[in-house]
Amino acid sequence: MATSQEGLGMNLRKCIQRLRNVANRGPSHKARLKNIDEKIVVTGTRGKSGATRWLYEILYGRGRDAFAKITGNRPLVLHDGESHPIERGRRVTLYENEAQLRQYAPVETAIFENQAIGEYTTRTVHQRFTDPDVIFLTNIRSDHLDWLGDTPTRIARSFARTIPDGVTLVVGEQRPTLRAVLKRELENSDVQIRWVLVPKPLRDVPGAETILGLNEVLEALGEQPLSDRQIEAYINEMQVRWTPLDDGRVYNAASVNDIDSTEIVRRALDDGEIDTIQPLIYLRPDRRARTASFVSYLDGLYSDDVFEVTHAVGPHAELFDKQASFPVATHDASKSASAVLDAALSPGWPVFIMGNTVADFMRDLEAEIEARRDDSSQKMPRKSTSVDEQRTIERTQ
Repeated sequence: MATSQEGLGMNLRKCIQRLRNVANRGPSHKARLKNIDEKIVVTGTRGKSGATRWLYEILYGRGRDAFAKITGNRPLVLHDGESHPIERGRRVTLYENEAQLRQYAPVETAIFENQAIGEYTTRTVHQRFTDPDVIFLTNIRSDHLDWLGDTPTRIARSFARTIPDGVTLVVGEQRPTLRAVLKRELENSDVQIRWVLVPKPLRDVPGAETILGLNEVLEALGEQPLSDRQIEAYINEMQVRWTPLDDGRVYNAASVNDIDSTEIVRRALDDGEIDTIQPLIYLRPDRRARTASFVSYLDGLYSDDVFEVTHAVGPHAELFDKQASFPVATHDASKSASAVLDAALSPGWPVFIMGNTVADFMRDLEAEIEARRDDSSQKMPRKSTSVDEQRTIERTQ
């Protein structure tokens, strides 16, 4: 049995070894980053995962030895044409970037989705963990208000302060006031800014600024831009449509999880035939500012007669009900996703899902919608054969 002095010595040696490991982690990671020809970081509020995936697919398709790290609800690494899920513990740290790159290095091109949500951590990702040549700021939305600022202007200022000198910054955000903030904050820096221009016909397409920003990133890398046909294919992919079910229609907009993007999607779904929608919102206890913003957002929609009642699920559902000036039907998150979906669909209005997506209940809800959609499509009647088509068939028999 070890004496207390021996135990103290063992603990001291362990501490010294841990310090050595931490000290060695930095230089080796820096060396790996230095050996990468092109490093891109996708930051901003919405569209980061999609942009990271698209850039990887484009560059890998052009023969690059590319690596991409995607975060969010289903974190994964893309490398050598394959997807590799990232196994996470209870705590997620920024060192995940170092650990994942270490597994796949050396690579020619690295694309990172910035997983940080605050000004300090976002800047740390840029400066210590990725050392980017190009940063793609997809857009600026009212999210993470308690970390980045409580107004769009303050959020824009926070993002600007995360940009290191010497990079090319591609800006997808379209609002002139926020562009002016970025320009003013960065005017004395060594940052080259490329502004994404979205033509008027595409301004109502969710994510258009992200898609058109792909070409700005490619040109910043000295790459050929995508053709008009390729851009059109991406635009078509982003068109939003209600998902038909046997007992109604539904659209899951929870993945955008900020009120600005949610409203863009809602307007894109409005085909002129829908007077009333059925909001269904999931609320996370660690997103108080987001909850407050959705209370304000839905209050405005209720004043415009867009809905009659909101269904709220999650640990903050009761608090949400108390804060809301509109009718709320609350559900416990332990209730089955199927039962909650049934309750939301029962009045007959299209169900518009919003709020948060990173939760077991929301994964169950997504699976339930997918299962019902498959059942609905299998029950659809076969297309009837026209008289002319029938005559053609008869002649060939």
